[in-house]
Amino acid sequence: MVNRRKIVGSVGAAVLGCALSPAVFAQTFPSRPIRIVVPYAPGGTTDIVGRRVGQRLSEVLGQAVVIENRAGGNTAIGVEAVAKAPPDGHTLLFTNDATFLGNPALFPSLPYNMQRDLVSVAPVTYVALTLAINSSVPAKDLNELVAYIKTQKSLGYGSFGAGSQPHIMGEMFKKIAGVDLVHVPYKGAGPAVTDVLGGQILFTFPAFPTIMGHMGSGKLRLLAVSGEKRVPVAPQVPTMTEAGFKDMDMGAWYAFFAPAGTPRDVVMKLNATVAGILSERDFVEKHMTSQGIVPMFGTPEQMNAMIKTDIDRMVQMVKRSGAKVE
Repeated sequence: MVNRRKIVGSVGAAVLGCALSPAVFAQTFPSRPIRIVVPYAPGGTTDIVGRRVGQRLSEVLGQAVVIENRAGGNTAIGVEAVAKAPPDGHTLLFTNDATFLGNPALFPSLPYNMQRDLVSVAPVTYVALTLAINSSVPAKDLNELVAYIKTQKSLGYGSFGAGSQPHIMGEMFKKIAGVDLVHVPYKGAGPAVTDVLGGQILFTFPAFPTIMGHMGSGKLRLLAVSGEKRVPVAPQVPTMTEAGFKDMDMGAWYAFFAPAGTPRDVVMKLNATVAGILSERDFVEKHMTSQGIVPMFGTPEQMNAMIKTDIDRMVQMVKRSGAKVE
């Protein structure tokens, strides 16, 4: 968390100085449309944020940006598609930390390796996760939810795939609360929220962009939010720490990656462009802060350091939770 917090916030002079230094950029980049692969189903936060930033990238760079959803394999299908693409910056991966944290901690072997197959390009956001239930469930807080679960049988919670943050959080919830729930993995947050609304599963852990459309409908109830502070768009919802579930607290960061071998000047041009977008007050207020999203700034090197720190933390959390791949 320490390394992540260092690169969350306003753009620092050191970051912009690095991103916008007079190093030679690829003058002809981009020379054709950019493909952004999102390794999740449409409708989740990764997809929503990827599309918003992708649209602005298109406007700034003067080239079309195409979002391609390649869900499945716990994000491995999408990652492989990017890893095998030409390393020229015209194919990017937009994903969250589960790809590089949860998956390596849970799967003994993966068809991709961060250091071998991909390079960091630019962090984009840090997003708090919520615990959301169908409003028909008679529970107004986490303690009441635990009591309700203990009176029921064969209830399930939804994750965005084995190894995702909600998977680890759900297993930690079971351990802390002393309850039994079935883990139901989905290919993204959108389908999981749909099944919470439909009553097929008890709860899931969507980020705010995924559920903003449901906030005023009364169909979902938020019982807790991850992070150190309450989220301004939902100040009535306590943090997981406030609710007594500190050990399951986990947020999510989202970032761009490119195939290994992508020229440094192309990577830094993309990094500077993303930093510029995140410095646009109107864009950030409309598409991020108003929906509980915190912009992130940093160099590829800072991203790599953050990933290393978070991997160590995730490995320990997986061990404590007892989470396993079904």
